[in-house]
Amino acid sequence: MFDLDAFMAERVPWRYARLYYKARGALVRAARRLRYRRVPPGGWGEGWRVLIFRCKRRGEPARRLHVLAPVRGDAFDWDRLKPLVNGQVRPSVEHPPGVLVGEMRWAGNHIGVATDAFGTQRLPMDRLVPGAFRGGVDVGLVLLDVRDAPVRFEPPDA
Repeated sequence: MFDLDAFMAERVPWRYARLYYKARGALVRAARRLRYRRVPPGGWGEGWRVLIFRCKRRGEPARRLHVLAPVRGDAFDWDRLKPLVNGQVRPSVEHPPGVLVGEMRWAGNHIGVATDAFGTQRLPMDRLVPGAFRGGVDVGLVLLDVRDAPVRFEPPDA
């Protein structure tokens, strides 16, 4: 099968191939802006948000995954995340029926999402930009949206 990227990299002079790659990148970014919600000015705010992921395991249909996470601007809020993952604070929120619900975890220097369906999947420490934020090891996770969460705090199990 013909591969245009390989052809441009191997056969076309760089000054022309560069224009192709710039145009291709612009089209990818335009498609992302049409498909996914943009980050609002100033980020997603500060506090608890529900991160909505599309999770896909090879050979299975894609599913929605909702994860409650602390957010500051367009990144994770590490000051709120540390007590969350250590079990000191347990916020809870009502999720729609039929969606897969995950929980934030922390192991060493890595954060992750844990569910009963596929265990713990590492997440990158990237900015929370829908469509551009990808994660997971065994399961592909793509951020679709970040929404406000009406949070209730529960005391840790004694």
